[in-house]
Amino acid sequence: MMSAKDAIMGSGARGGASPMPTIPFFKHATLREIIITRLCCAADAVVVLCCAIYLVGCYHAAGLRWPWLIVALLIGYFLADFFSGLVHWAVDTWLDEGGLGRGIAMTREHHTHPSHVLLYEFLDQASLGAAPSAVVVGISAAITALFPVSALTYALMIVWFVIATCMLFGMSFHNLAHWRVRPPLLRMAQRLHLVCSPEHHLRHHRDHTVRYCVINGWANYPCDSLRLWSRLERLVTATTGRTPRADDAEWQRKLNDTGIFVETPRPAG
Repeated sequence: MMSAKDAIMGSGARGGASPMPTIPFFKHATLREIIITRLCCAADAVVVLCCAIYLVGCYHAAGLRWPWLIVALLIGYFLADFFSGLVHWAVDTWLDEGGLGRGIAMTREHHTHPSHVLLYEFLDQASLGAAPSAVVVGISAAITALFPVSALTYALMIVWFVIATCMLFGMSFHNLAHWRVRPPLLRMAQRLHLVCSPEHHLRHHRDHTVRYCVINGWANYPCDSLRLWSRLERLVTATTGRTPRADDAEWQRKLNDTGIFVETPRPAG
């Protein structure tokens, strides 16, 4: 794998203000990592497809009225944002490279060099959201499908469909907040809070304990107001003795804002 010293990097100023780098630190993946990321994305794509088949096939039988269909879509979009925050919080706070390898390394790199995230392939990043979605949403959708078709089960399946779809594209939603050139349509969507805006997401890069939700940012308001993440951290620390963000702090020691590793980087995998 190419060392960061061999790549031409710009300054890694926080919040995405740095010049675009040429090569991110973990661009090259091993065959094992490639297979795992593809399998995770494929699993979540299967969940999305199964939910879609249910929704198309059971539409008339369910009898769900349009106002409630829209409500289900909005609930799903809110819960997708919350789910993205829960995964983001777990990855940033408790997981380490030993557990998820290159995926964790890429997220640590993003905290010191935000613009690097734009240069990874879709499948490299999508697995971080797709893997937990395939398990949690997949099981939830399967249980829902076991019940007789009704307006309630149909509404639930809409929720699962929206969450699974958003989590598959979760990093793509996140990356929109780091685009340096934004088309007018995207700017409008961000102003309307339909997707996460740079201004909203920048707060997370200044304080890694808030603004974890990255789909549209809706769930950040109740989560941050209730200090949900810090309270969960105290609970986990009290029960396990673990220190929040210890791995993230170690990676920030390894990586500085000039695009150079403080110590020799590990090979991918």
